[in-house]
Amino acid sequence: MVFDYQNTFDEVRDGKPTVAILPIGATEREGDHLPVGASTLVLETVSRQIAEGLGEPTYLLPVMPFGTSGSFVGSAGTISLSWSTLMDVITDLVESLARQGITRIVVIDSLGGAGGSMIRPGENYIVKTAVRQMNYDHPELDVLWVQPFTAAARDLKVIMDFPKDDAHAGELTTSLLMHLAPDLVQSNAQDHVPPIGKTALDWVPFAALCPDGVWGHPSRATADKGKLAIAAAVKQTIAYIQESFAYLSQAKQRA
Repeated sequence: MVFDYQNTFDEVRDGKPTVAILPIGATEREGDHLPVGASTLVLETVSRQIAEGLGEPTYLLPVMPFGTSGSFVGSAGTISLSWSTLMDVITDLVESLARQGITRIVVIDSLGGAGGSMIRPGENYIVKTAVRQMNYDHPELDVLWVQPFTAAARDLKVIMDFPKDDAHAGELTTSLLMHLAPDLVQSNAQDHVPPIGKTALDWVPFAALCPDGVWGHPSRATADKGKLAIAAAVKQTIAYIQESFAYLSQAKQRA
């Protein structure tokens, strides 16, 4: 059973959710062919399917449409939080859940992708720090972070033509929107892959490397790829969450 903001106080209380999911999206430039809320739109579908697939009472929070979009600050439509603000927001929300007895919480940190890592977030780097600090400060909690399309990286390497070249507004995100909201996808996408590694984004603004707001091959996107990618991301993220909570439970019993 999945509960969300449309349920009443009585329904959430009596349903006794054992897990909460906090999705963090973004409002930022996604090339010139996708809406600025592309990540948020995708997470609205993916996070609900993940919640439904967990097989236990789950409280699904609304997708937060803002992250640390510092690489795109100044681009029309982009709204960004500072890393310290995002850390405070995550802390406040997790503590709100803890006070009502929900001790297992999953932060879905934007989308991720085939070139990402399960160790370091590809977006909103501070999420990992916030989650780690919450676990330190509240031993009764089990808080996880995950990026769904990073969890499905192995599948994406089969589904997509250029998974390693995809960093932003490329083949993956364009395929996802073509599947979920084709009317919002425009046809003016231009492929662009700068001749430098993605780690360059740690010190060079995105716009300096990708003036059109694209790092990848949106021309290779299809709705079918988007459908397959979502199915893979939901499946692999559910498995990751369940395995992680089981591991943490066993570890605490041994401690």
